[in-house]
Formats: sequence, structure tokens, C-alpha cells
Amino acid sequence: MDIIQIQAMKGNTKRVESGTNKRCPDVYNSFPKEVRDALNKFETFFRKSLFSDSPLLNEVIKYIFDRHGKKIRPACVFLSAMASAPSEPFINDKTFAGTAAIEMVHTASIVHDDVVDRSDQRRGNKSVNAEWTSRIAVLAGDYLMAKALVLITEYQMFDFMNIMSYPIAEMSVGEMIQIEKSIALDTTEEIYFEIIRKKTAVLIGASMEVGAKSSGASHLAETMYRIGENVGMAFQIKDDIFDYEKTNLLGKPTGNDVVENKITLPLIYALKQVDNKRQKEILKCVKHSSTDRKYISTVRDFVLENDGLTYATSVAEKYVEKAIDMISILDDSPAKQSLISLARYVTKRNE
Repeated sequence: MDIIQIQAMKGNTKRVESGTNKRCPDVYNSFPKEVRDALNKFETFFRKSLFSDSPLLNEVIKYIFDRHGKKIRPACVFLSAMASAPSEPFINDKTFAGTAAIEMVHTASIVHDDVVDRSDQRRGNKSVNAEWTSRIAVLAGDYLMAKALVLITEYQMFDFMNIMSYPIAEMSVGEMIQIEKSIALDTTEEIYFEIIRKKTAVLIGASMEVGAKSSGASHLAETMYRIGENVGMAFQIKDDIFDYEKTNLLGKPTGNDVVENKITLPLIYALKQVDNKRQKEILKCVKHSSTDRKYISTVRDFVLENDGLTYATSVAEKYVEKAIDMISILDDSPAKQSLISLARYVTKRNE
């Protein structure tokens, strides 16, 4: 595939190189060469699939994907495809198209989430709604979602429609539950797990399922989905731990979840360790953190003092072990070992 061109803001056309570049985690270097090559080719396929007649839209899409993250979902698709059918050619047009559709849905969801949460930052950069406007962000997210459906139709992957439609619905429901609970501030551990399953885990599960089906291993589709779902649960818990660990340039906790009144697993556990009076004091800090960020440090210190991060880490590791137990039933192959490495990376990563 050729390197594609995307229109830049001032009307210039810039070439966009593809590849598993510095944005990818080190663990990707241990993947089989076939998977690394597929990730390289996928980058170009993906960007080419999104090119439109609108210079502004192309600029927004370029902005998003110059800053997009670890490509864990494409990695899951290709590793799943190869591990499911290690003796067969595992990459075909449907594999690329299915991977692109998954990544489009994921990216649309985070662009929309930033609008809903009124977030100004995404991975240390301005969010789309902050760089442009909420209206442009919503339209860009809509375009990404629509293009996913176009790809499914274009490549006649109608058997993928159920795989794709379920996560889309679940992510919307998960976001609504999270909004409701951010108002009530009464998220329980059970509700938290349901939120992150819907918002994160189901799409990583779908990535693994797409991989199995695209390589012709439909008999392993359900198993691969469950592997991905467990990896996704651990992935999101680790992200929620980061919110209490990472600091800004002044050395203060970022606390984005706290500012948005999201009660995640570290805080849920910490609250259960204290009496009702102390719970109310901490929840009051959470409630007012959006208008006065001095409360973030109070909440973070409370979580650390009550072993919230230790507990959340142990839960994330249990989900990883569940995934590895299921991976163990697969035939031995380099892709199988890479799936195990990827699962372990999820809780060991530093970003």
C-alpha cells in the first residue's frame, strides 16, 4: 500500500508515514515478524480508509491519529488471528478491514467521551473539542463511526456486524451509567466492573473475536472474546490506577477522574475501609474537586493511605491471570506466547 496524503490546516498536503513507531510499547518488539509487519501495513490502510473530501475533517483525523495510543486493539486482532490458526495465512483483506472498523469505533468513542466529559486533554495533548470545538469533535466522531460501518459493508463482512454492533451499544450504555453515578456518587464495586466492561472490555473482546473469525477459526471466537474481555478489564483498571499515580509538571496528582466525579476501583475500595462520616468527607472533596483542585490531593492521599492502589492492582492482575489461563488452551505458537506477554504488559506498563 502507498503512503497516503492528508490535507493539513493551511492547505498544504503532508505525507504521513506508517509503522509501529515509538508510540508502540516495547512488548510489541517481541511479537512475531508477521504481526509486526501487519501492524506496519495497518497504519497506512487505516489512514487511507479515513481520507475524505473535507480538508478540515482530514486535518482533525490527522491530529487524532498523530497522537493516538498504543494500538492495543489492532495488536489483539492480529495476535488472535495468528494464534487461532497458526498453520494458516492469518492476514487477509477482512482482517485489515475488521481491525480498522474496531479502531474507528474505539476512536469515535474517546472523541465523544471527551465532549461528554468536557475534557481539555487527551494523552497530554489538547482534546479535539479543545483544539477545535465540541461541534467539530462530535461530527468527527460520527464520521469515524459511520466509516466503520462503511468498511463492514464494503468488504461484505456481514458476519462481523453482530461483533461490532454489540460493543457500540454497550459503550453508550456504560457511559450513561457512569454519568448517572458521577452525579449520585454511589458507584459500588459491582457497578464499576459493569461500567468498565461495557466501556472498555467489550471492544477489546471484540478485537480478539474479529481476529479469530477473520482467520477462519470461528470455533475459537468465543474463547478469544473472553480472553480479550479479561485483558480489557485489567487494562481499564490500570488506567484508573494511573489517575492516582501520575502527576503534572508541578508534581501534583492529575486526578482527572476525581475532577469528573468518577468513582473508580481504588477509591471504592478505600471508602469501604472507613466509617460513614469519613466517607462523606471524602465524597464531599470529590464533589467539589471540579471547582477547586486542592481537593484532589486529599482524595489521592486518602486512597494511598487505605491501600486503594494495592487492591486495584491485585484485581487487575487476577483478570490477567484469567486471560492467561484461557490462552493456555491454544496450540503452541509464537503468537500464543505474544498474547501472554501482551496480557502481562497490561498491568506492568508505565503509561
